[in-house]
Amino acid sequence: MPQLLLVRHAEPERKGVLLGRLNTGLSAEGLLRARAALGGLQAAVCYVSPLRRAQETAACLPQAIARVTLEDLAEIGMGDWEGLRWSEVEEEWPELAAKKLTNWFGIAAPGGERWEEIVARAERALARIREGPFPALAVGHQGLHAVMDSLLTGRRPEGFLQDYCEVKTYDV
Repeated sequence: MPQLLLVRHAEPERKGVLLGRLNTGLSAEGLLRARAALGGLQAAVCYVSPLRRAQETAACLPQAIARVTLEDLAEIGMGDWEGLRWSEVEEEWPELAAKKLTNWFGIAAPGGERWEEIVARAERALARIREGPFPALAVGHQGLHAVMDSLLTGRRPEGFLQDYCEVKTYDV
């Protein structure tokens, strides 16, 4: 059966904030960890989010793996909340922040992506990946990977956790 490996990017240089679509690179520690963790992976192709932290992570994979940038693999857009600490969000938007905590994927940040948009992007990404070749890697972000996991397994995205450089394997 064809396999898809979802790889979360390594530790970013900006931590403790909602990154969303911020185009930050990797921390020095993140780069070292990515090189150690991903240098031995094998695949026919690697699809990569266009965001710098994912691109820098994918660059740590063996050079023989073809790389294809897929815009649909970008992280969920957090709009006005990007770059803010959660405490700042709660201070500025207390009611909306409380609602977001009860329905993380169902409540969009101001100016951020709505659930329907996120699912449509994840579906397009999976459709492209299913065209092959396999095995395939997708280097991206925890938020979008949660939606992809949900589409592949039927699990709720709220329970999805993926550490930096963690690889999750799926039969597609």
